[in-house]
Amino acid sequence: MTKEKINPNDFLSSLFHYAHDFNFNHIVFDANRYKISVNLLRKSATYGNAELFYVSVDTKEFSPVMSAINGAIEIAELEGSQQATVKTTNLDRGEQVFQFKLHEFGNGKYSLDLSI
Repeated sequence: MTKEKINPNDFLSSLFHYAHDFNFNHIVFDANRYKISVNLLRKSATYGNAELFYVSVDTKEFSPVMSAINGAIEIAELEGSQQATVKTTNLDRGEQVFQFKLHEFGNGKYSLDLSI
C-alpha cells in the first residue's frame, strides 16, 4: 500500500492559519529517522503559555513540506537574514515570515523551532 505525500501549500497554510488564529507563536518540528512531530507553543503574558500537539507524520510523507520550509530557510541564509518567508496562495496574507532555530541532539534527532 502506497501512502500519499502531503501537499506542502495546503499543509503550511493550514498550520500557519491555525497558529495565527489561536495566538501560537512557535511551531516546533521534532524529527528522527522514522517520524516528524509538529507541536505548537504559545509563550505570552497576554494569552498565557500553552503547548498543543498538532500532528505526527512519517518522514517520507512529510518530505515535501520539509523541503518547502528548508528552501525558505536556505534563501534567508544566503541573503544573510534571520527571517525566512514562506509564500502560498492559500494564505490570506499571501506569505508568512518566521525566524528559525535548528537544534541537533545526535543519533538522527533534530528540532526545528519556527518563531512566527
